[in-house]
Amino acid sequence: MHFVGPARPTVTGALRTLDEVLLRRGRHRAVRNAWAAVQEDRARAEVRAEAERALRAVARREERPALPPPAGAWRGSVAP
Repeated sequence: MHFVGPARPTVTGALRTLDEVLLRRGRHRAVRNAWAAVQEDRARAEVRAEAERALRAVARREERPALPPPAGAWRGSVAP
């Protein structure tokens, strides 16, 4: 029986290992930055939706008269 030693590392395998070791922190930071961006987008969307609701509420109030006409107001004629 012939003993087979461990496979020789290939250049590709060595480069992958080197890439993982050197860029691990950078990837971690990139993931954290991406997550922070997602959270900021969600917060902006929430604020935008709240502003849209407020604007719609104001628009609905402006469609209705703020105060009812006073009792005995002249309708269709000029006041003396």
